[in-house]
This record gives sequence, structure tokens and C-alpha cells, in this order.
Amino acid sequence: MGLLVLLASLGALFLATIFCGWYFRDAGAVAGRALPDLPSGLWPTSLLLLVLSYCAERGARAAQLARPAVLQLQLSLLFGALFLAGQVFCWSQLLAAETGAGVHPMYAFNFYMMTALHAAHVVGGLIYNLCALASRKQGGSVFMDRARNNATYWHFLTVVWVAVLLNLMAIRIPDPEHSFLSPLSLGISGLLVLGFLAYQIRVIEILLKRREFAFALFALLPPVAFMHAWARGEELGTQKLALRWGILQAMLMIALMYTASIHLGMFADSYDVGAA
Repeated sequence: MGLLVLLASLGALFLATIFCGWYFRDAGAVAGRALPDLPSGLWPTSLLLLVLSYCAERGARAAQLARPAVLQLQLSLLFGALFLAGQVFCWSQLLAAETGAGVHPMYAFNFYMMTALHAAHVVGGLIYNLCALASRKQGGSVFMDRARNNATYWHFLTVVWVAVLLNLMAIRIPDPEHSFLSPLSLGISGLLVLGFLAYQIRVIEILLKRREFAFALFALLPPVAFMHAWARGEELGTQKLALRWGILQAMLMIALMYTASIHLGMFADSYDVGAA
């Protein structure tokens, strides 16, 4: 539970950092300065992180089956250290690019901030990886739990890195409100809204089957419906539904924020043209 709370808070932190990138991108466009190319070292380091996550998962499964898991955990530790070394190389590449004219400094700062924030949490993962390795002598549930937590944390950092990398690629697209990002963001947001409504309808159906007509009526308000699914999960058998619905709501919020940030630029352009 502690790990899940930590990952939820880190998710909010990384999301806030990613959205800062869009602000810095707009600032660069206003300044009329070009965005630098992404460092070529990002691609092999991304592969290292995927392999790291795979090794950590293999180690967790081996520990649960009481099989030797030390090698897998050692490999995850090694690939984590190599990932950090690769990130240093990427930073040096961007520093070299900044020596020329036309590189927007705020975009570079944003690149460093996102990748360094992720790298700092990779360091934390390496420390816990060492703790998991040290607990192998204790064996039993302690080692199994730490190996599983270690794998979960690395999976989280891998997903976050993919999101950071996709974001760094997306903010380089000129005029995103006039690119494929505009209909794509609307389409994804629309699908998530439909999914949200489907979960709400499911909760209302459950309440109607239980003849709780008053509660079903109030469940037309989304927060009330979610409260029933979450707070009464054991009674209604909606624990998993509430968890999936909560994750979908978080994804919907992210999608709506991205959609708004992309299309606000379009509305601002239309307003400027009308004012002119």
C-alpha cells in the first residue's frame, strides 16, 4: 500500500512536470527560436530501461516460486546504472547543441528537468534494488515482497519514461493544434468519456437491481456513483470496477488537459485573427 501511495504521488509530480514542457514549448515559439533535435542516445537508453524492467519482473517471479533470483536482480541493477550513464551522455549531447545559435534555452531547461527528475528516481530504484538483493539471505516473504515491489517500481519508471519520451517528441511538432495531435486528442478524450459513462451506467444498474431507486437517481451525478462503487465496494462487489474506473478517470483528466492545451492555441489564433 505504501508503494502504491508513493507511485500515485510520483505520477502527479511527473504529470505536472510534463505539462510544464508545453508551456516552455509555447515560450520557444513566441521567441522564434528552433527546438533542438532530441539526443540520439535516448533510444538505446530507452531500450536499456525496457530490459531492466523485464529482468526485475523475472526476478520477482523467480522469488515467488522460490527459485534463484539473484542474477535477475543483479542484471536490473546493472542496466539501471547503464541507463544513468546513457542519460549523462544525452545531457552532454544537448549541451553541445546549445553552443549553436537558435536553441531555445527554456526547452533545454525543460529537457534537463524532466530527464533529471526521472534519473533521480532511477537512483532511488537502484537503492531499493540493493535492498532487495540484501534481503535474499532472509528469504521467505520478505525477499518475495521486496522483489515484487522492486519490479513494480521499475515498471512504473519505465512507463513514465515512455510518457516523457513521447512528450518530448510531441512538443517538437510545430503548430500542434493544426497537426494530427488535434483530432487524436479529441478522439482519445471522446473514447475515455464513453468509458466513463459506461462505468457510471454499470453502477446505476447495480443499484437498480438492488431496488435502491433513490441511490440510483442520485448516482446520475458522477461523484455519487463513484462514491457508491468505492465506499460500498465489498457490499456491491464493485472493488475492481471502482479501481478501473478511478484509473480511467485519471486518464480522462490527463487527456482533457492535453486536449485543452492543444486547442487553446487554436482558439487564441482565431481570436487574434478576428480582432485584427
